[in-house]
Amino acid sequence: MRTASSAAPLPLRECKIRASLLLKSLLGADASSATRAAQRLCTLPDYAGLSPDELLARREQVSHKHALAVIAREQGHASWRELKHARETAPRRFDPEAFFTREGGGDLKRWFSTYAQARESLLAHGGWLFPFRQQFFVCEHTFLRALGVDATDPDWQRIGFNWVEPADDAARARLESKLIALGYTR
Repeated sequence: MRTASSAAPLPLRECKIRASLLLKSLLGADASSATRAAQRLCTLPDYAGLSPDELLARREQVSHKHALAVIAREQGHASWRELKHARETAPRRFDPEAFFTREGGGDLKRWFSTYAQARESLLAHGGWLFPFRQQFFVCEHTFLRALGVDATDPDWQRIGFNWVEPADDAARARLESKLIALGYTR
């Protein structure tokens, strides 16, 4: 099963947010979160010789650039610079999150924390299933129409109205081209 994170690389904006959250966890009062953050930071060459406890003792020396480097590595890149270059030169892709930056989006109706819940709702009640960061939503045709998307396009039926696990990859590619043309990109 594809998830929001495995379907496509994280947008640069989301990578920056995750780096800030990582640093905040390291510097925060919650010992468990700080330890998990330290473990992630110990994967960097600068801190590879340290245990998480040793890194926690030096946490004031850790900067935002270190957190960015961790996120870059977790995204499969050797450095933040490499990740940034890859994201900035990558071809435009459809971004469901872009739906929320437009006026007149209408009601979404159903939000889910897991793909399984969203898929169950889609099968039981219909709609269009999309990922959103680490969550999922099932919208109605009125939401898509308000955003200028043709909800009657036969390719929606071909993909099973499911952007996350489309039944027909070619139909999904055609829909993605149409959504990119409408400006829903990252």
